[in-house]
Parts: sequence; structure tokens; C-alpha cells
Amino acid sequence: MEINYKNYYYYFLLPINLILVNLFSLNTQQLTQAQTTKPTVNQQQCVNNLVKEGLENDEAIVWCDYQEECLELSLDEGLPLYAAQNVCDCTIKEFRNRYTAEKFKELNQQAETDEEVKNNLREVGESCFEDILFAD
Repeated sequence: MEINYKNYYYYFLLPINLILVNLFSLNTQQLTQAQTTKPTVNQQQCVNNLVKEGLENDEAIVWCDYQEECLELSLDEGLPLYAAQNVCDCTIKEFRNRYTAEKFKELNQQAETDEEVKNNLREVGESCFEDILFAD
């Protein structure tokens, strides 16, 4: 079952990205550098690291795929690199604490048609956003 992260983006990341872009004050040089710097997630290294933590290979792939898509979409929306990484790292951590990789895939699929599931997933993003926003 393939996860459609772009659909997940529209109900989770887009609102958070818009708020973050408006609230983070960066000078023009930092913003330009963050928008032009596209990180590449070394999938094999990511998977290997998660396998070392005790995950099965298939589970690690789910989380690494999500990380890559999350970073790409966040940066495309204009988030500074550090903010995109923080939001994505936080959401992955929270999702991993709450769900198995298989359950996450299932919920993501359900969220395309189920408003309650969509809102439950959105709450994770809102929590991460608040943690990052009020950390300083």
C-alpha cells in the first residue's frame, strides 16, 4: 500500500507551513538560502539508522519516505530549512510513538476520506508546531 503524502500535506503541513512562514522572522539572506537549499535524504542511511534502532526494514522505509516527502513539501512552501527539519523530525517522532508504520500507512489512507482521522493526524502537527514555535 503506497502512502500518498501529497494528500497528507494538504490537511497537515500546508496550514502549519503558512503559519510558520508568517511567524518566523529571518533576514533576507537566511530565507533565500533556506529556500534554495534542498536537503536530500539518504534513504539507505536513514533506513540503516532506523534498523539499528530496532525497526524492521519495511517499517524504516515508511518513516524515511515520510521524512523525505515532508522535507520536500515544507521547503517548497517556503519554510526555512531548520524549521522544516524540526517540524518533520517532531511529527515522525510523534507518529512513531503513537503508531506502528503499518497503522500510520492505514491512517494516512483513511484520512483521505475520513474527517475524524484527518483531524487526529493534524493534531500531531499542531502539537509539533507549538513546541517549535514556543521553544525559544
